[in-house]
Amino acid sequence: MLISIILIIANILFIVVLNLNLFTDRAPLPDGHFREYQRSAVARLSLSGDTYLFIIQIALAAVSIVTSILILVGVNNKIVKLIQIISSVASLVLFIIIMISTSGSHAKYA
Repeated sequence: MLISIILIIANILFIVVLNLNLFTDRAPLPDGHFREYQRSAVARLSLSGDTYLFIIQIALAAVSIVTSILILVGVNNKIVKLIQIISSVASLVLFIIIMISTSGSHAKYA
């Protein structure tokens, strides 16, 4: 039961961290100055054209949260627990992949 609560909180934190402005992008202006933009991982995914990663992250987090709620309600099925574990681990791995890929990505400007 405690694991289910921890997994719900962890998946919510994953989505919150992905939406925090953690990255700074610099773009040159025509007059020679640089403009700095504070962007979140989701914004950098959008700029680099990889929004599908965030959509998969939301889907995995939703599956993990729903199965955790089912376990908290009292469903004691081995399949539900297995789905909870798989979706939670996949959500964690994808969160790490998103953070690594956005830290090394550069925005595509038109």
